[in-house]
Amino acid sequence: ATHIEHSQAQQKKWHDDKLPPITNEFKIRNKVLLHRTKAEKQWNGKFENKWDGSFFIHEVLDNGSYKLRLDDKILAKVAHGDYLKHYHSRNNPKPLISQIGTHSPLVNPEDIPQNLEPIV
Repeated sequence: ATHIEHSQAQQKKWHDDKLPPITNEFKIRNKVLLHRTKAEKQWNGKFENKWDGSFFIHEVLDNGSYKLRLDDKILAKVAHGDYLKHYHSRNNPKPLISQIGTHSPLVNPEDIPQNLEPIV
């Protein structure tokens, strides 16, 4: 091997050693959300949701990339694991309503007295 090839191999080794290990955090059939990077850079959608989904992991690719599936449709775009997060479904969330005149903006409906008279 020439001096140049030896130096290139050594530089590659140093570079690869600095990279964090690639972990396949997601498995096939995991439910995930996909980050909307375009929404992050736009000011007009300030309060819009920054995550799309829920998707299923269809295939695990090299370098931490994944193919996603929505129902029976496979997305053409490949998503990197840095732009995915696990989706946790809500099981029977308690409904919360806002009540004027309380210190807490969110109140359980069962805590509201039933004999209130309407304000005229």
